Amino acid sequence: MAWLDQIYKHNRASTIKLFEAHKDFAWISANITYGLYLSDHTILDAIDTEMVVLSGIMIQNLKKETGWHLRGTRRVGVSQEDVELVQQCIELVAAFAQVRLNKVPRVADIEHEV
Repeated sequence: MAWLDQIYKHNRASTIKLFEAHKDFAWISANITYGLYLSDHTILDAIDTEMVVLSGIMIQNLKKETGWHLRGTRRVGVSQEDVELVQQCIELVAAFAQVRLNKVPRVADIEHEV
């Protein structure tokens, strides 16, 4: 929960509530995905973890989830300018792979939530 709190802060409860109809998915997300995998910083630290997660989420053109992890990347200490550069790199990869990223927000769009 400490890792979820660092990424989601005051948004954690409302985000988990989105999965209310799928309690198994909420449990797996909190306890397995975040609790077991993403909170283990013995190899990748918090920033490295968010770089991997943000890239994997954004390349799928997922609007909400990208916004959450743009915000989470800012909350673990990456500057707005650096997050924008990371986003531009992901866009270059997407363009090379001919993947459209027409749904994802910009880091500037979520800055007021950080």
